[in-house]
Amino acid sequence: MNGLIAVPVHNEAGNLQRVIAGLRGRFPVENLLFIDDGSSDGSHRQLEAAGLPYLRHPINLGYEETLRTAMQHALAGGFDFVAFFDGDGQHRIEDLEKILGSYQAERCDLIVGSRYLDAEPAARSLRSVGTRLLSGLTTLLAGIRVTDVTNGLKLISRRFIPVALKLPAEDMHAELIVGLSRCGARIREQKITVLPRESGQSMYHLTKGLFYPAKTFLCLLGGLIFYRQLRSELGPGPIREGEIA
Repeated sequence: MNGLIAVPVHNEAGNLQRVIAGLRGRFPVENLLFIDDGSSDGSHRQLEAAGLPYLRHPINLGYEETLRTAMQHALAGGFDFVAFFDGDGQHRIEDLEKILGSYQAERCDLIVGSRYLDAEPAARSLRSVGTRLLSGLTTLLAGIRVTDVTNGLKLISRRFIPVALKLPAEDMHAELIVGLSRCGARIREQKITVLPRESGQSMYHLTKGLFYPAKTFLCLLGGLIFYRQLRSELGPGPIREGEIA
């Protein structure tokens, strides 16, 4: 496997040991990269003690910048793709392996995990309703059906990483799908299960939630306006209209 598995980390000291143990037990160390986004709870010390490849932002730059750091590392390291696996313990190794298997079989440009593919949420909440509404908007703008637009478990092929790096983005969720679709990426969703968080706090707190929809919409608008210029970042190969596998 010539791919990079990148793990964004911000104040996940209570969850990291389980994530580290799971990934190290299934993947070569050289295919792993943890990115500590200015944690203040000692997360980076756990990574250092584990002897795993990691980078550290000296201050908290935000989730999207952590993903950009991982993508730049994937390009510099000659990896064929980068897969993102959250450091909060909510993603399952089995689902990551399904996404990697789908990539090996189909060579899609973007594979996104979905909690709601062929299923309704077990319980309605403000966040699940918001996710559904944003997924509907993303479906409309991208021209492909999307059911879970805020999932962090995803894979991007090397060819489309330069496009992703130039996209205006709030958190690399809806913006990534719409931008890459408009640039001709072949996209699919993969059914996954998200586990309950055992420790720490979600990045989607009240303050972020108040401004998130407006900021995401502005980023989506920017991607729509500039997608023709973004296509120039693509390497050799045919440019398709965005499609879902």
